[in-house]
Amino acid sequence: MQEILEHAAEKAEQAEVYHLRRTRVPVQFDAQGLSVIKTKRSEGAALRTICDGRLGYATTTDLLHPEEVVEAAVSTSAFGDETELEFPSANPEDTVDFFDRSIEEASAEKLADLGESIRRALLQHEAEIEVDVTLETVVDHVCVANTAGLDVEEMTAALNVSFDATRARAGDIFTVADSYLLRSMSDFDVDRITKRVRWLLDVGRDVVPAPSGCLPVVFSPAGVIAVFLPVVIGLSGKSALLGTSPLAGKVGQPIFDGRVSLSDDGRCESGARAGSFDDEGVPGERMALVEDGVLQGFYYDLRTAKQAKTRSTGNGLKGGFIGGRDFRPAPSPGIRHLVVGEGDVATDELIGGIARGLLVDSVLGLGQGNVNAGDFSNNVAVAFLIENGKIVGRVKNAMISGNSYDLLKDHLIGLSAERAWLYGRFLSPSVALSDVNVAAS
Repeated sequence: MQEILEHAAEKAEQAEVYHLRRTRVPVQFDAQGLSVIKTKRSEGAALRTICDGRLGYATTTDLLHPEEVVEAAVSTSAFGDETELEFPSANPEDTVDFFDRSIEEASAEKLADLGESIRRALLQHEAEIEVDVTLETVVDHVCVANTAGLDVEEMTAALNVSFDATRARAGDIFTVADSYLLRSMSDFDVDRITKRVRWLLDVGRDVVPAPSGCLPVVFSPAGVIAVFLPVVIGLSGKSALLGTSPLAGKVGQPIFDGRVSLSDDGRCESGARAGSFDDEGVPGERMALVEDGVLQGFYYDLRTAKQAKTRSTGNGLKGGFIGGRDFRPAPSPGIRHLVVGEGDVATDELIGGIARGLLVDSVLGLGQGNVNAGDFSNNVAVAFLIENGKIVGRVKNAMISGNSYDLLKDHLIGLSAERAWLYGRFLSPSVALSDVNVAAS
C-alpha cells in the first residue's frame, strides 16, 4: 500500500489508498443437507488522486505493480469532477477492538455443526418444512492512508448467520427467514436464533382474507424498514445539498412525533459496519440525527461535507446502505447503523391495542414509490391480520403505502421496548402507525 501511495505522491497533488484483505469461510445447507463448504480469500486496493483540482479513481487486485493503478487513477482525473476535497491528516485518537480471534479460528467443521443445530431445531419444531442455512465467518483487515499523513488500520471479525424455512401446501408456499451477525463464537445460541422463525411458522399456519382501507399497522423491526428507508435517504447530506430531501433547511425543527429519535452509531458492536473509522479514515462516532422528533443534522462523507461547509461525520462508505464492504466502489455518504430509539411498551401491547389492522413482518421490493418525497409502496411478504388485539391469521396479496414523514409525525401509535437488527445495518423497535393505506388484491 505504501508503494502505491509513494508512486501517487509523485504525480498527484493529493492521494489516498484504501486496502482490504478479506478471508471468508461460508458453509451452506440446503434441503438435502450440507451443500457448500470452502474458504475464500480476496485482496485489493482503491486509489483516489487529485490532479489539477480534479478527482481520479482506480482499483486493482494486482498489488505487485503499483505503478499501473497510479497511472489509471491519474488518467481518470483528467475527466474527473472538479473538487475542493482535502484528505484528513489526523488519525483517530481512540480505537475500538472489533476483532475476536474465536471467529478467525473457527473451523469449517465447527460452522457445519452450528448450521446443523439450526436445521435440527427447526425440523424438530416442524418436520414438514425445508430449511436452508448459511453460516459465514468474515475477517477483514482494512488500511487507509493518504499523502496528508493519515495512516490507520484495523481488523474486524464477524459470524454471519442466515436461514430460511419453507412450508409448502396445496395452493400456498410460506417462507420465513432471519439473519444474525455475531462478534464472538460464544454469542451463538440456537434457541435464541431460531425463536422468531419458529413463532412465524406457528402464527402463519392459517391464511385469511387481507383487509383493505386506511388501517393501523404494526411494523416489526424487519418490516419497518419500508417506512424508514425514505427517511435514511432524506437524512443524507448529499440529498440535502441537491435539494431532493424534504428535510433540507429544517435543522432544529420538529419533523416527527416527539417519541421518535434516530441516530447513526458507527461503533455499535453488533452492527455489520462497526469500525473505529469509515472508509476514508474518518473516526466513527455516535451522531444524533433526530432527537425527540427534532432534526439535528445530516450525515456526510468528506466530499459532501466540504460542499456543505461542514465536517465529515464519518459516513464515507463503500457499498451504499445495504451493500457490504468492498474495495471497488468509491466512498459516498451512507448510514453506518440507523438506530431507532425504543419505546416503553411490549410489542404484544401494540398489537393488543389494534381493533382491526395488520402486523407487517417483511415486504417485497424496497425503494418503490417516490422515496425522495418520503413515499413508500410495497407488497407485503409476511403479514398477519389483527382483530380485537389478536393475530387471527396470515394474509397474502396485500399492498401497503403511505408517506413516511406524514406517518411518523402525525400518526404514530407507539414504539416497542424491544428492538432487533435487520441486515446488521438497522436497529429498530416495532412501530405502530395509524392510517396506513392497505389494499388487498
